[in-house]
Amino acid sequence: MKRLELLDYARFGAGLAVVAYHYFFNGISNGKVTSISHVPELVSFAKYGFLGVEFFFMISGFVIFFSARDKTAGEFLTSRAVRLFPAFWAAVPFTALFASFWGGEKMSVTLPQVLVNLTMLPKPLGQPFVDGVYWTLQYEWSFYFAVFLLLAAGLQSKLNRLLLLWPFYILVMRLVGLEKLPYASAYYCYFAAGALFALQMEEKSRASLAALIVSLVLCVSFSAGKAASLTINKGVEFSAIVIAAIVVCQFLFFVFLSSGTGLKLKLPGSKLAGGLTYPIYLIHAHFGYMLLSRFADDGNRAMVYPLILAAVFIVAYAIHVFVERRLAGFWAALFARTLGAFGDAFQVRASGLVKHAFGAATGRAP
Repeated sequence: MKRLELLDYARFGAGLAVVAYHYFFNGISNGKVTSISHVPELVSFAKYGFLGVEFFFMISGFVIFFSARDKTAGEFLTSRAVRLFPAFWAAVPFTALFASFWGGEKMSVTLPQVLVNLTMLPKPLGQPFVDGVYWTLQYEWSFYFAVFLLLAAGLQSKLNRLLLLWPFYILVMRLVGLEKLPYASAYYCYFAAGALFALQMEEKSRASLAALIVSLVLCVSFSAGKAASLTINKGVEFSAIVIAAIVVCQFLFFVFLSSGTGLKLKLPGSKLAGGLTYPIYLIHAHFGYMLLSRFADDGNRAMVYPLILAAVFIVAYAIHVFVERRLAGFWAALFARTLGAFGDAFQVRASGLVKHAFGAATGRAP
C-alpha cells in the first residue's frame, strides 16, 4: 500500500489531541501536575482528547491489514518491532531519567521497573508503567499477536472472513457479558473498524458494510457509554452526545480517506508529521507533567506551555531522526535475526501442526 498523506496528518492530529487532553486537563485532574489549575475554556475541548487513542487504534487496524499482506510471520514481527521498539527504547530511559529527579510520589521509577518496561509488557510481569501512556502498546501487541498467529498457521487467506466476523463476535460477547474473553473487549472494536475500512478498499460487499455498521455501533456505545463514569471520576461533565459525534466523525474520516479524493490528496510535510507522532506520544506525558509542575504557575503558563511543547517536539524529532531513521538498517537487521527468525521458525512448526490436524480431521494423510 502506498503511503496515504492524509493518514499521516490524521495520526499527527490524534497525537495533538492526546497531548491537549493530558496537558490541559488530565494531568491536573489526576494530581500529577500540581502547580497550575484548569482553564475552563480549554478544558471544554481538551477533555475529549482521550478519543485520539481510539482513533490511533482505528489507524492501526487499517494499516496492519496491508502490513500483513504477503508477509511471513517472521517478516510481520520484524516490521512491527522496527516500528515500535527503537523509539520506545529511547523514550523509556529518557522519561526515567527525569523521573529519577523530578518524579515525586506519583511519577518516580525504580531500575527494575525501567528494565521490565523495555519489554513493552510490564503489567503481566508485575511492574507499573514508567509512563501511563504505555498502556496502549499492550493493546497494539495483543492485536499484532493475533495477526502473527494467523500468519504462522497459514491462515492468511482466511483473514478477510475473520475480520468480517470480528465485530459480531465482540457484539455477542458484550451481550452475554463475556467481554473479558480474548479480543472481545471494547477497544478491539476500533481495531476491527480500521481493518474493515481497509478491507472495503479491496472488496466492497454487503457483508463488510454490515460489519462496519456493527463496529460503528460498538464504538459509539462503548465510548459514549463512558461519559457518566468519566463525569464522576474526573469531576467535569462529559457529554455522551459529543463523544458519539466525535466517534462518528472518525468513521467519516475513513470514508473520505478511502475515496478517490482522499487517496490522491497531497499534503506538505505529511511524512514528517506521521514520523513524529509516535515519539511525541511516547515522551509527552510524564515529561511534560514534570516540567509543568516545576516551572509553570497560573501566572506564566501562557509562556511555559509553548516552551514545553517545543521541548517535546525537539526531543521527538531527535528520536525520529537519530534513532529511527539513521539506524533503520541496524534495527531491521537486528529484529530480522531475532524476532523475525523466531517468527519464521514458529510458522514452520505451526503450519505443520495445522496440516497434521486438518489431515486427522478429514482422514487424509498430512
